Amino acid sequence: MKIPAVLGLTIGFISAFLQALLISAGGPEAYGFCVVCHTRDLVNSISKNLFGTTFPTAPFSAVFPTLTIIGVIIGGLLASKRNKEFRFKKGSIKSYIFYFIGGILVMIFGLMLGACPYRAALRTAYGDMIALIGIVSIFIGVFIGTRIIIIKMKKESV
Repeated sequence: MKIPAVLGLTIGFISAFLQALLISAGGPEAYGFCVVCHTRDLVNSISKNLFGTTFPTAPFSAVFPTLTIIGVIIGGLLASKRNKEFRFKKGSIKSYIFYFIGGILVMIFGLMLGACPYRAALRTAYGDMIALIGIVSIFIGVFIGTRIIIIKMKKESV
């Protein structure tokens, strides 16, 4: 499958079929591929099994652990190795701390929104105004962040 469109369509059809199976198995609405929610459920399941905590998980995740995040990481690693694009990015400790805190903030704000952008878009389609506000906020944040990056790049190139 050298043509990206064919691969994309194949993955799309398989994903839609699997999603239909998951929904018929009792999965909640708008719970397809959610980076924030699946990570939360995975961490909560692990902490429940290791430490006996009572952190909540989605009903579907209580039955079967959501390993999509692990699949995304492994899939990204394998794809980058296969295409000879894998490399470690060297940076300062300041940049690593900045990325780490940024990732934590994305997760916190995603949980405050109640979903990641994928799920928020699905919830917007269901008519959820909070999700719409979240999507608009994401667009504004991306716009501002892009402007900041462009300004920094212009300063560095001079």
